[in-house]
Amino acid sequence: MTPGPIPILRQRWLWILLAIVLNLAPAARKGWLGAAKPKPEFLVPVVAKQPPLSAAPFFREELIDPQFTSPSAHVASLCELPGGRLAAVWYGGAHEGARDVAVYFATHDPGEGGQWSAPRALVTRKSAARETFRFVKKVGNPVLFGDTNGHLCLLYVSIGFGGWSGSSLNLKQSFDGGKSWSRSQRLGLSPFFNLSELVKNGPVRMADGGWAVPIYQELLGKFPELLWLRTAPDHSTTVKSRPFGGRTAFQPALVAIDGKQAVLLCRAAGAIRDLYIARTQDAGLHWTAPESTGLPNSDSGLDAIRLKDGRILLAFNDTSKDRHNLRLAVSSDEARTWHRAAILADEPGAEFAYPFLLQSDDGLVHVAYTWKRRGIKHVAFNLAWLDAPAQETTQ
Repeated sequence: MTPGPIPILRQRWLWILLAIVLNLAPAARKGWLGAAKPKPEFLVPVVAKQPPLSAAPFFREELIDPQFTSPSAHVASLCELPGGRLAAVWYGGAHEGARDVAVYFATHDPGEGGQWSAPRALVTRKSAARETFRFVKKVGNPVLFGDTNGHLCLLYVSIGFGGWSGSSLNLKQSFDGGKSWSRSQRLGLSPFFNLSELVKNGPVRMADGGWAVPIYQELLGKFPELLWLRTAPDHSTTVKSRPFGGRTAFQPALVAIDGKQAVLLCRAAGAIRDLYIARTQDAGLHWTAPESTGLPNSDSGLDAIRLKDGRILLAFNDTSKDRHNLRLAVSSDEARTWHRAAILADEPGAEFAYPFLLQSDDGLVHVAYTWKRRGIKHVAFNLAWLDAPAQETTQ
């Protein structure tokens, strides 16, 4: 007996039902978030006085792993440790998505010659599978963040099947500055298969001690999300919300302007290669529709932070075609207009991508980015260098 059209229709309805569940679940969780956190507030440092322009410009760049431990390296993240030290994570292996990819960790101590330590692997697909009790095909994007007491959180992506759209997020914690780490906790962010959750940029601290982490979806659309994370030594809790849906923009950077106002700067997801922005006036409970910033995006990651002087600093590929040009831009009016500043890298045919920004307690700005897919470049500079006339260009 040959099958008729009913099984095919049922199959289509199953896919439609799957799409409805995946798209409605974040909205329901957003409502739950609003009930659980009626007055959320970002923890934003008081604006500090900008140093005089007479201060000597400072700029330094180096490879975090000059020995190239792995043939390919991508998606770096930085975090400040107690005492002015830095920590970095990234993933490396034969190539993106290879089964030998591991998440690497290294530290930088300015008091010991300013050299980065030899990288060590924190996560492999085998260790991730063992710790989460699930099959793991490969691992990817890591983000590192923490507090001044040496408590570090590592979010990383694991994939059980398929590509990035089949990903999940996992959390590891360290309470001794990265010397030892907890087992991985797989975060349950969706009631249906828990698929397609990725991370690239760092979080914003909340006044209640939690974190607002910008994450994103790539299954049945590309759009940004927020992970509301409260860490605990035994079991951390999470809630997910969605600023907006669709196929316009994703891979967000979250920048808090004050306790209530923030912006999401997003990578383009569609055919129009613009960098997009959305705004909130109530600490992330509601967002405006995404709009173009007027800056290009070459289908590549970006990052943005609020500087201690109140301005917003953006790192992005200033081109709509490829990733050969990595530039900084500054906004003094809450990301409404942008002033192009220094070019960090520019080489035809090369790739400089996925920047990550951090301003340390001493005022230095740090950038980590993918350098030609071979390594991770670390750049450090002060605001005098950023604001030097030689760095300025017109928009």
